[in-house]
Amino acid sequence: MSVRQPKYCEPPTPGGLEAIEKGTLQWFDTEMYGNLNTGVLEQYLDEKNRRESFERSTWNWGKVLVAMAVGTVFAVITEYVALKIGMGISAVMYIIYLSGMALRWKPSEINIVAAAADAASMISMGFIFSYPAIYLLKYSSDFAIGKNPVDGSLLFLVKDIPPIWIAIVASILSGWLGTVYFVLFRRLWLVEDPLHVPGFEPNLKLLDIANDITRGGAEQAGRSIRIVSLWTTGTAIFTFFRDMPMINKRSVLDHFFGGAYYKAGEIMQPQSGATHTFVSFTILPIQIGVGWFMRFRVALLMCLGTFLTWFVIVPMAVGSHVPIFDVAEGVFKDVASYDFSSWWAYRKIAVIIGIGALLGGGFTAMAKMAPMFRSLLGDVMNAVRPAKGAKATDWLEGKGWYDWPISHIVVVAILAPVTIAAVLLVAGFPPLETVVFSILLLGATFLFSAIAVKTLGETGTTPVSATSILVLIILVMVFKFGLNTSKEVAVIISLLGTTIFCGAISLSASIIFDFKLGIYAGNRPYHLMKSVLTATIPGAIVSALAAGFLSYQLATGKLDLLAPQARVFATLTQLFFAGQSNELVLQYMLIGAVIGIFMELMTGMGTAFGLGMYFPLSIQLPMLLGGALRDMYEKAVLEPRAKAERWSERKRTLATLDTYMAAAGLMIGEPVMAMAAAFVAVSIV
Repeated sequence: MSVRQPKYCEPPTPGGLEAIEKGTLQWFDTEMYGNLNTGVLEQYLDEKNRRESFERSTWNWGKVLVAMAVGTVFAVITEYVALKIGMGISAVMYIIYLSGMALRWKPSEINIVAAAADAASMISMGFIFSYPAIYLLKYSSDFAIGKNPVDGSLLFLVKDIPPIWIAIVASILSGWLGTVYFVLFRRLWLVEDPLHVPGFEPNLKLLDIANDITRGGAEQAGRSIRIVSLWTTGTAIFTFFRDMPMINKRSVLDHFFGGAYYKAGEIMQPQSGATHTFVSFTILPIQIGVGWFMRFRVALLMCLGTFLTWFVIVPMAVGSHVPIFDVAEGVFKDVASYDFSSWWAYRKIAVIIGIGALLGGGFTAMAKMAPMFRSLLGDVMNAVRPAKGAKATDWLEGKGWYDWPISHIVVVAILAPVTIAAVLLVAGFPPLETVVFSILLLGATFLFSAIAVKTLGETGTTPVSATSILVLIILVMVFKFGLNTSKEVAVIISLLGTTIFCGAISLSASIIFDFKLGIYAGNRPYHLMKSVLTATIPGAIVSALAAGFLSYQLATGKLDLLAPQARVFATLTQLFFAGQSNELVLQYMLIGAVIGIFMELMTGMGTAFGLGMYFPLSIQLPMLLGGALRDMYEKAVLEPRAKAERWSERKRTLATLDTYMAAAGLMIGEPVMAMAAAFVAVSIV
């Protein structure tokens, strides 16, 4: 019989092996850190957890429900942030960790409630990427497909918005499917041959600090909470003056400073002189916080795409008098003939090239995963078929469930597509398309969730954009060209399917953090799975309702949100269905695809570069500033002080955490107040 060779295991230390052999190694011991990802340590701790976690890992409904509530609030915040800047980043994990530390919770308890908060927040990802595209294709003049010859009104691809409850029910079920599916891979990719999961170490260090319940540790947690509260409050106050309509339906800052050089937080060159490019800087605390977490190098790499757009593509397009299609008049016009021509060149030319770069980089990234595809089937078979003579280990007699029962995968795999099909039939979708859609969704979730888990475990990032675009294209090809489905049904069912898939793949990939931390913190995997499955329900409900509100405000122009992914999905859908795939558009996308392929091969971040090409300069410069500020602070302040005062590793971690809390405050205060300002603005219109 062949023996599966580990691909990811690191060599263990002699001291670690000795402690493991003697059975003296404990959670968060020094030797634990020296033997992470060795496989030997993970198998030792998994067996130790199997024996002792029933006492160590306790379930508390009160704490979990509070975490679910916090995570649900952050689902809305995450949606706003992602629609504003194009990245779904949430600080909820840090808030939960610090709260648990201040309340002296055990690390295993913190990990359980953090999993609930994260799941409630992450289910919103599907509603960020593709769901708003439905509203853009229904209401936005940017996506009109023509004019009514009778009354001159704009014509749109989407006639009616599907009922919100379809997206809610389908997202919950697909989220469950993506989550339960991970049971197959927990032992394979986290215990026997553990994926490294880059970026999980700071979370593990925080759990280690929580493990030390001395007075100093609790004081530090309280200090961090005060820091995040202070920065959240300060950011909210600034956002209030920037966004809240107070004086003649204008904000205070717009009232006093609004004009050619300032509008809605954006400091800019006058639009009348912005012929060949448009230089501006928006005061966005969110982006400064994002840049802080990214650091300068990663932020710069993403900004390079933006610089290419605004300092190369846009000036060349205007200078070369490139024609663009004017939907209102139904003719091609010279881009240089428009007022504010640089913006028109950006929207009609550079954005299309950026979409091509996103596609080129995404598909190249998928092609680079070919070796993973070859080994993936074998890994799945190893997970499904236990070794000969092996006993079931998910249930322990006299104690209960240690791991989630693997048999539930089959149950959910049947329940999810059948229920989703029933929901679509009740909503009036054709039977054949409904059945095919359910089968495709099941297959895509199984295939791409495994890819997402393994990719995140190897690289620390999840290819959500690339895989979601691929799923959209698959659905469009099947329904438009395979089944010859009516245009409107094919558009709605394709975008709904992509929305549902996004939520499933995001959950499936994100829980690898919770389960990996659970091994070192002494959790029962059963508790973590129970936490995630429960939190998915309120997260999906609130995410869908918030997405409906935000998407309508976005599409009707009442909220100034960038929503790059949603616009990409809307543009692709329009190109497939609206019959306006002219040669120029295809040429732009081909140019972008070449750029994306090149950047993916050179840097491994082709999709990030392509996404950067999509952004206005004013959005990206604050992110670059945040990354630069962090590097300068660490080099000029943190590192010299740590050396001079001979800080321990723990004190250095806590000092770094203080800066994370300040950045988190920037990312919490702005969306909370901006959402409040949006509600007020809508109510007084």
